[in-house]
Amino acid sequence: MLSRLQDFLSRHRRKFIVTGALVGGTIYAARYAQRKLVEYQEKQAREFFERTRRMHHFESTERTCNQVILGMGEEMCQAVLHECSTDELLEQLRQNPPNKLELWEQMKIVAFTRLATFVYASSMLVIALRVQLNLLGGYIYRDIMTEQRQITDELKQQYLSLIRHFITHDGIRDLARFIRSQVVEVLKSMPLSRQLTLADTEQLFWSLQMAINGDTRHDPNSKMSKYLLPDLTRLQERFNCSPLLQQMYNETLDLLESEDCIGVCAHNVSRGFVLSCDAIAESMGETLQHLAPGELQQQESLNGESKQSNNNNLFDVNKVLLALAKLIPIISGLTSHGYDSAARPHNLPTQLLSFYVVSEKSKMVGANVYESFSSG
Repeated sequence: MLSRLQDFLSRHRRKFIVTGALVGGTIYAARYAQRKLVEYQEKQAREFFERTRRMHHFESTERTCNQVILGMGEEMCQAVLHECSTDELLEQLRQNPPNKLELWEQMKIVAFTRLATFVYASSMLVIALRVQLNLLGGYIYRDIMTEQRQITDELKQQYLSLIRHFITHDGIRDLARFIRSQVVEVLKSMPLSRQLTLADTEQLFWSLQMAINGDTRHDPNSKMSKYLLPDLTRLQERFNCSPLLQQMYNETLDLLESEDCIGVCAHNVSRGFVLSCDAIAESMGETLQHLAPGELQQQESLNGESKQSNNNNLFDVNKVLLALAKLIPIISGLTSHGYDSAARPHNLPTQLLSFYVVSEKSKMVGANVYESFSSG
């Protein structure tokens, strides 16, 4: 009996070896696959939780960013109003002085300067704070994940205070003065009696935008960091500049000078002038209701016949000819107050800031910065 069993095992030894190897290999492969599946699932879970955590932190950073933009936007608007004030000119004009024509020429320059400064400054502030808050948010997230504490409260305060150069130091002043120089060049040959349509006004703003953007040394789009942030010498004078603060400063400069930020700023500025023209058109429509029929003209119709009417409501605001002297109070009135979210309807500075805050292109800049710096 035993010999038969030995013979059987001897004859089928190879089969047993192969079968054992197959069974053992299958068991090993199954356990290996199971272990890898568990590792994969754990990795997926960790990545999911990390993405969720990062997303929540990013959303919190964005909410903070929006609040900071609107809060500092109020200060920025007051700085623009101070730099481009018309109070003294208006007070002199109320006295009906003999040099009122000269005063109106000055009002023309200040009114256009103030509107253009609001358009550029609002866009620049939004982009700068999107970059700063998301860069800082990325650093803080990395601190949380690595359980380090590189970003101290003092460093946060020093870094975020860089933007105050724009609002309380030389930034707004330099920007407004540069824009004023371009306004003078564009408008110096345009008399107050010049009749303008809404399309002419849009073309005027386009010419002004091209003059401002065309100066390669002072263009607020490509040289925005020059207005927004202090230079390195001033930074070192104001703070005990740590290596990390200097690194964050340099990274912020690089981002503000990047093609992405320059492109978004230029896009926002163009949209800002469109919003301005829409606001002017709306104000013109309201102004026409209070003008006597003889005080305005319409362009001739295509068949050459002039369309006149004693009823101002029949006038097409796109065809109305309005003297530049009548347009100046409209433009000045649109920017006579700063940011005020409670006012209804919103004035132009409030519209500009609100539009730039929700701009998808501006948000994308912030998201890209956060993604880059939070992932290390």
